[in-house]
Amino acid sequence: MMRALFYLLCLALPGTSTAFSQDDKVMELGKATFQTCVACHGPDGKGIKAGDLLMAPSLYDSVFVKENHPELLTGIILKGILKEDNKYIQAMLALEAALNDEQIAALIAYVTKEYGGKRRSVKPNQVAKWRKEYTSRTSPWKRSELGEMVKDANAPQLVTDLTYSVYEGNWKKLPDFASLEPVATGKLPKGLVTLKPAEKIKKGFGIVFEGKLKIPLNGPYFFSLSSDDGSALVIDGETVVGNDGIHPVKEARMKEDLQAGEHTFKILYFDGGGKRALAFNVKGPGDFGTVHLSEERAKGKKKEQSYDPILLKPVNEGEAIVHRAFLPDSRPRAIGVGYPDRVNVVWDADTLNLSYVYRGEFMDASPHWNGRGSGSKPVGVDKVITAQGLPFQVLESLDEPWEPFSQTRVKYERDTAAPEKEITINVKHPDYQFRGYRLDQKRFPTFNYDYQDLKVTDHFTPREIDGVTSLVRTISVSGDARENTFFRVADSGTQEGGHGWIDIGNEMLIKIEGAEPVIRKVGKGNETLVPISANSAITISYRWNNPEKK
Repeated sequence: MMRALFYLLCLALPGTSTAFSQDDKVMELGKATFQTCVACHGPDGKGIKAGDLLMAPSLYDSVFVKENHPELLTGIILKGILKEDNKYIQAMLALEAALNDEQIAALIAYVTKEYGGKRRSVKPNQVAKWRKEYTSRTSPWKRSELGEMVKDANAPQLVTDLTYSVYEGNWKKLPDFASLEPVATGKLPKGLVTLKPAEKIKKGFGIVFEGKLKIPLNGPYFFSLSSDDGSALVIDGETVVGNDGIHPVKEARMKEDLQAGEHTFKILYFDGGGKRALAFNVKGPGDFGTVHLSEERAKGKKKEQSYDPILLKPVNEGEAIVHRAFLPDSRPRAIGVGYPDRVNVVWDADTLNLSYVYRGEFMDASPHWNGRGSGSKPVGVDKVITAQGLPFQVLESLDEPWEPFSQTRVKYERDTAAPEKEITINVKHPDYQFRGYRLDQKRFPTFNYDYQDLKVTDHFTPREIDGVTSLVRTISVSGDARENTFFRVADSGTQEGGHGWIDIGNEMLIKIEGAEPVIRKVGKGNETLVPISANSAITISYRWNNPEKK
């Protein structure tokens, strides 16, 4: 259904007549994009009625539409909203795969003007930035989360001039950061404490935040600092909250009487390995309430879900289970396969290639059923994203770049500084045709597709290699392969190794048999290709560095 809506939307795009101003064209694109939403919200934005219930809420009543929250509205459009009760019949589907940045920017402009009374002008590059920030979220929003988002957006800006300094090292308690040299420094303009500046550091690290805290009223303030591992809060040069040492997520609180005005503060934090977490909030007198001063929230007791997990299991022991649904980090036509021995794959029927492998429990299907198709959730661990995108390409030379996706461009004036640029959309590649998949006696699927004159099969089998349960993938081709046809296997990690094994990062090695791999330099990384000959087969073994921790 989503693909059909997307194609209808593309057909509905208005032309590029110069009779319209740039603003007119943005609103026309927004109106055309809104056709994706009318099945539930209705052409008048008031929600389609189904008996006594509504398919979706009225947009006139939406705080996201009425108030100035374009970043949060973008997050809703990208990720959708769960169906948690019977207040509305339909869930809101995630549209991140169906709409590009230009369409989302135009949709926000149109909806906020038509149903909110005031247009919120958003640039496509802003949407692109927010899309990147929301990438890590893999599930639709709960309405309680949306309420917290609005509350946070409307909270007073207490922190200004917030900076960070990142340090590398291994400690069991907070070090004397003043005696150390930082490896990175910067500013946090949003005024929220976050560990993102150190996200690329894989081993131990420390980070110091410094800023100014604006206190609006005289009175007692309750500061809360939650961390894994050690942390401390210093206000006006004195430590008011201590939470030092190696420990799992632990919260420390302290009351401090403060005078209205500006105060300096500093947060010290170190990570000694394993999980990393840091949350900071303050509760003040009167109507001040609780204000969150970090991007991460303290991990308190989890609220009960409105539905129980549905963990997918095979009918018979030793069999695989195949599940088709919207899945994270893959395109809409994703196919998940849970094999015996707790190894799993997600295969992409749009690009006809492997999206990623992981191990452990296979899949929680409860979001799929409760959200009416909003997606299932892989629940395993140790996920490794492989070289996603179209698997085959004929290269004129090894200097020719790989084109992982099939795209086309459409001329359309947009709300940008360069209105003559083109919109890029995904289209079916003419060299590929999906032919479905067949299940063997163990219900292991073999994926079938055509590439040019080749018939291709893609099959996975779990196998123990050096004491680690791994996956062996067999790519078979029949037919005449054109000269310089290559299959792309990996585009991550150092791609160095020994004894035939290649390191693709994230604690995974691969071994290629049946053809001699070619490793070439691409930008700052490497890419592993395999030359393809007529009527041949290659095997690729995917092996984690260590056995699964259960």
